[in-house]
Order: sequence, then C-alpha cells, then structure tokens
Amino acid sequence: MHVTGGDTPGPAPARRAANGRWRNPRLVLGLVLVLGSAVLGGWLLAAARDATDYWAVGSSVRWGDPVRADDLVVVSARVDGATARTLVPVAAGVPAGTWTRDMVPGALATRDAIADDVESGSELPLGVASGAMPPDLRAGQQVDVWATGDDREPMRVRRLATAARVIAVSEADGTGRRTLVVDAGPGGPRPETIAAAAADRLTVVRVR
Repeated sequence: MHVTGGDTPGPAPARRAANGRWRNPRLVLGLVLVLGSAVLGGWLLAAARDATDYWAVGSSVRWGDPVRADDLVVVSARVDGATARTLVPVAAGVPAGTWTRDMVPGALATRDAIADDVESGSELPLGVASGAMPPDLRAGQQVDVWATGDDREPMRVRRLATAARVIAVSEADGTGRRTLVVDAGPGGPRPETIAAAAADRLTVVRVR
C-alpha cells in the first residue's frame, strides 16, 4: 500500500560547537602564556628605559686606596630621587679620588665614599726606621709625623707634619727601613723640618 500526504523528516543537520575550541585546556594555557610574556616583556622594556647606569665596586677596595677604573663596574638601577643623588652615575665619568672606607664587591659607589683629589704640593721623602710607622700604611691616608731627638736629647719631641697625605710608601730595605713620601703642601717644607727629618728619629702616626 502506498501512503501519501506527509513529508518524511530527514536527518537533522550537524551542529558544530562554535566554542568547543575554547574548552581545550592546552589552547587556553598557550594563550595565557603568550599574553603573559607580552605583558612582562613590555614591563621589562619600560623598566630598562627608566633605569640609570651607576658605578659599583667590582673588586674589594680599602680605605685610602685610589679610585681606579679597573675596580668599578656598571650596574643599571631604578632608584628614587633622594637615593639617586647619593650615587655616582656613569654619565659623569670615572670618579677621581680615594676611597673613604672599605667597600665590598657589588656595593654601589656613593659620593661620600670617594674623597676628591686635592692638588698636591711638594713631595717630602722621609726615612722611617722599622717599627716606627704602621706596617699597612697606604697611599691616600693621612699621617702625623713626629721627630724625637737623639740620645743626647731623648725628651725633645716635635711634630713635623699634621694630617699630611701619604703619596707613596716603599718596601722595607734590608734593615727594615722604609721611605715614606708625604705631601708637604704648596709652599713646601720649612728648612727646619728638612733638617729635623734628616737628623732625628721619626715616628709616623696614622690619623685617617
């Protein structure tokens, strides 16, 4: 028997889940990583643009040592205005002077850690006997120089130099005697100072 009068429904069209791809955890994780990298990269780039290059200590230095370019390294940092004014920027060039305190590697060089070089005057060499000066005395430090009389006048003591800057210190010779060179100032030493330095026994006291 043939039946007519109704349309037989066909198969329903397949529906594609439009948002099915977003349910893939790998895809979501990948997008998060990409976006995070982009944000972090932008932040780092902005931070690098705002950073300033400063001098830092690359190797240990000691109080009184001259400041040398070999002892310094460049570091980039972002610091506030008050702190920035205490640091030494690379743009100002290699600082000249002597260290006012011991510094360890990695420490930022501050303005108060470096004493400006002063114009040197006359150089006065002094022969100092063994045991009459600090064994670790170095250039850049300051000393008082005292002269004592000979055996005929053992109580005669006078100061030949006050806070004189040390220019150089020699190694000890065979008798332990060392040569100390100090800055005698623009006017140079007085004649009596030279006479006492040559004739009397000298004692060197480190004051800074």
